[in-house]
Amino acid sequence: MPFITTRALAPVAILAFAACADTIPSETAPPPLAARVAVPAHVTASAEWSAVARDLVVARQSNAFQAIRNYATLNLAQYNAVVAADRESHGGRQLSRRAAVAAASVVALSYTYPSDQAALEERLQQQLVAPHWLEKGSHDVHRALAVGRAVGEQVVAHAKTDRLFDPWTGTVPTGPGIWFSSAVPPAVPGGAGFSAARPFFLTSTSQFRPPPPPAFGSPEFQDALGDVRHISDTRTAEQDSIARFWALPVGTVTPGGYWNREAAELAAAHGFNERRTARLLAVASMAGFDALIACNDGKYAYWLVRPTQADPGIKLAIGLPNFPSYPSNHACISATEAMSRAPALGYHSKLSRAVSRASSRVGAHRAMVKVDAWSWTYLPSGCLQVRTAAR
Repeated sequence: MPFITTRALAPVAILAFAACADTIPSETAPPPLAARVAVPAHVTASAEWSAVARDLVVARQSNAFQAIRNYATLNLAQYNAVVAADRESHGGRQLSRRAAVAAASVVALSYTYPSDQAALEERLQQQLVAPHWLEKGSHDVHRALAVGRAVGEQVVAHAKTDRLFDPWTGTVPTGPGIWFSSAVPPAVPGGAGFSAARPFFLTSTSQFRPPPPPAFGSPEFQDALGDVRHISDTRTAEQDSIARFWALPVGTVTPGGYWNREAAELAAAHGFNERRTARLLAVASMAGFDALIACNDGKYAYWLVRPTQADPGIKLAIGLPNFPSYPSNHACISATEAMSRAPALGYHSKLSRAVSRASSRVGAHRAMVKVDAWSWTYLPSGCLQVRTAAR
């Protein structure tokens, strides 16, 4: 398939391009980007440069919102670079996919991490001269590099107009059951303007808006709040550890990076070539980006109070996010990215059911121990809603 087919991206982002026609994430500093290249031959360039991106997310302290956009920008550039290199190959002379992907990756990561541009360029040069790094029999490496850079620039131009981080100019509503900033002084709610961003696949940011949460003060709301308070009062050290793992805060690869690494490992385990690996990574990261937008559309449609704001006796296992509780960003992103890889394996229904069960277990763990980030999406009906949207 030459393109990632989407209604929203056909004219712009999945161009391929017109101009060319978790173990616990490490908290330690990653090695220098220009460190000597020593990557097993079976590791694709897309996976290798995705690992570079995850290192940068950790080292540069990117938050989860920044990181998910950075992964999507990188992986889209990589896939389009492979497609463009294949289109430019003629007469049995195959342009190097690896060189094209690496060049596109440098452009994308230099946009998101401009202070690292020199190190990224140096890493690319080391790859090109490393024994056996380029494919055997590939030709026109310089042309492949030019194609990759051109594709990267086009994807960056697209990213610059996505409006994800445009300033929010709204006001926080007030009333019973309405979220408020617990920061001192109160801070602008995180992600409040995301519904104005341009998605990759969605027809609108409200396409999968979930139904309203339980009404504040209703029996269903009070029962759920009581369950969270009970868990807060009785949770164990093991549950605290699980919460800290799944929080994936600033200084880790973030939730998007967790699933990016999972996708790369899945591709390697199944022997995917460069093109299939790049496509898998791109679809997953772009779907995760859309999930973030859609999730925050729901959050700011309902402005649901967080459990600790409804019951100050609830004690936190991790930090309190500065945005409404429903639906959960983590659940939306994780379910979507996990489900997005099933079609690539050729047995969608079986794997999607397995992922769905795994997502439920993850959600249950986080409901038990993360406590305040719990957002009623972790009740059975809420988990179903998130997984249905993910499909």
